[in-house]
Amino acid sequence: MELRQLAAFVAVADERHFGRAAERLGTVQPAVSQLVRRLERELEIVLFDRSSHHVTLTGAGAELLPGARQVLAARDLVAETAAALVRGEQGVLRVGTSEGIGPNLNLLMARFAERRPRAGVRLQALHTPAKLRALRSGELDVAFVRAPAAVSGLRMVQLWTEVLVVVMPEQHPASGETAVALGRLSALPLILGPSSSNPGMRQRLLALCRDRGLEPQLGPPLQDLQEAFGIISAGAAWTLLTEANATPPPVGTVVRAIEGPPATTAIHLAWRASGLSQLARTFVDMATDPITRKPVTHSPH
Repeated sequence: MELRQLAAFVAVADERHFGRAAERLGTVQPAVSQLVRRLERELEIVLFDRSSHHVTLTGAGAELLPGARQVLAARDLVAETAAALVRGEQGVLRVGTSEGIGPNLNLLMARFAERRPRAGVRLQALHTPAKLRALRSGELDVAFVRAPAAVSGLRMVQLWTEVLVVVMPEQHPASGETAVALGRLSALPLILGPSSSNPGMRQRLLALCRDRGLEPQLGPPLQDLQEAFGIISAGAAWTLLTEANATPPPVGTVVRAIEGPPATTAIHLAWRASGLSQLARTFVDMATDPITRKPVTHSPH
């Protein structure tokens, strides 16, 4: 059974005339007649009562007609969906995310939804190396990353900057200061995430300490912010975070600016240099457009 046989059957059933059905299908009457007869032979059912004056459905033809319409509707839906995917109007955008970028991410996703209302979005939180591997393997379409290293086969564009702050024990002598010189924290260990979670970000934070005159003593690497906050509130350590990840400060801790020039890190958008879907290309073009993303950029303060 072929789809064109079903199309001929439905057209004749609607028109009650082989000639008009042929015009509707953009073909000739003998071709339509042949398609219907082949379908009847394959199904071993007579679909139409034919006479020189009119064509009517048999009882069997009337029973089969709704099913034939459903098959053709499914064909049309598949064709429409495929065309929408090619145009980038439909599909699922797979996005790798990072902690603390919620407000900016939400704004970008809202703008993307306005442009592609039929598309879905799947967010996945991963450490930076895992996100970059997932991009290269095709498991992610785009990813937001902090302090990324250059990776072959990927492209990256900086989207916005984030201010870095100190999270320290509330009882520390420097906690009453508006901005803290990092050297004031030399007696406490600095706790950071493991290098495996984001080596570039860890190096950025260590370099910042050294630039501000502190060679930090490092505490054990931590996987979880809540664990870090617990150690800090007990007066046993301090850390550096982006403002978004440090606000609001947990009980027993305070968040302070870093003395000196504003210290920042940056969020980049990363994607595959080739083989990008049209849907992902639409998001990349939107997110990297300076005019589009201007309202979500942050200025250091």
